[in-house]
Amino acid sequence: MRKNKRILLIIVLNLLMSLFVVYLNPRFDILTLIGFLLINIILFLIIRKIEKKKEKALEDKINNIFNLLHSLDINSDNYEIIDDEFGKLRDEIIKIIIENKRIAENAEKNKETLREYTEDIAHQIKTPLTGSLLLLDLLEDEEDESAKEYISRLRDNLLRLYNLSDILLKLAALDSGTIEMIRDRISARELIEDIIQNLKDYFINDNVEIPLYGDDFDLICDKKWTYEAAFNVMKNGLEATEDRHIEIHLKDTNLYKSILVEDFSKGLDRQMLEKVFRRFYKADPNSKGYGIGLPMAKSVMERQNGELLYHKGKKSNSFELRFYN
Repeated sequence: MRKNKRILLIIVLNLLMSLFVVYLNPRFDILTLIGFLLINIILFLIIRKIEKKKEKALEDKINNIFNLLHSLDINSDNYEIIDDEFGKLRDEIIKIIIENKRIAENAEKNKETLREYTEDIAHQIKTPLTGSLLLLDLLEDEEDESAKEYISRLRDNLLRLYNLSDILLKLAALDSGTIEMIRDRISARELIEDIIQNLKDYFINDNVEIPLYGDDFDLICDKKWTYEAAFNVMKNGLEATEDRHIEIHLKDTNLYKSILVEDFSKGLDRQMLEKVFRRFYKADPNSKGYGIGLPMAKSVMERQNGELLYHKGKKSNSFELRFYN
């Protein structure tokens, strides 16, 4: 509407000034033509100057909005109200920015609160368990043989709860995002050899042997959490095979580096594969595990911009911990 009024005003001014030129020189000769040209040039310069002034004013208003947005205090709702063509847009932008800042701040506070709560819960679980284990030590020194069987069972259950509290704390730390993955340079072979030795101790009654194939290479990853992921995948592979037999393959390509844990079990179909990544799911309800190992390993790999992949073959199957270069 304003634009139409400006156009109409320009036409009227042009007409009036043209009539004035005709009045001064009614012969319509070269002087009249020059007069018309001068009128249009003058009008063009005036319009151009007005437009530049408006553009400058518009640019100043936009810059003022940007400066205001960068200096907003989310704890204050008091800011200058300007009633102009940008007023409503400016107010809406300010409201959105303030709301988003408050949401982000509250999310950060909630994340920190979650971390504190999980640590407190784990501590509250561990404290009575530690005391109970200490009492069991004292009872074992004093009770007769018939009571020691029950004490042994009680110890196993308490140790299971103790280990579970550790695992839950690790999962909570991963989920809440309160931990930062450290970028260490480690030897893949040394990492796997360390895990193999610990697994031999874990399955000491099974006399397991875990062959390791492939050339060594360096991994850029968090050593502690990568150890947790690889240990759980390898442990699951051993538990899935009747003869406790798995093989480890190190693979280095131009795109990625990976640790393949090959087992010789029946493998997983598509439906089962979806279930094993659910927390606390156990294919064998009588298993001593918690159903957390693979979900934790998957979370660890994803937090390091990697992947935990499953490959089903005819005679064997493998989980692959893949690290992208």
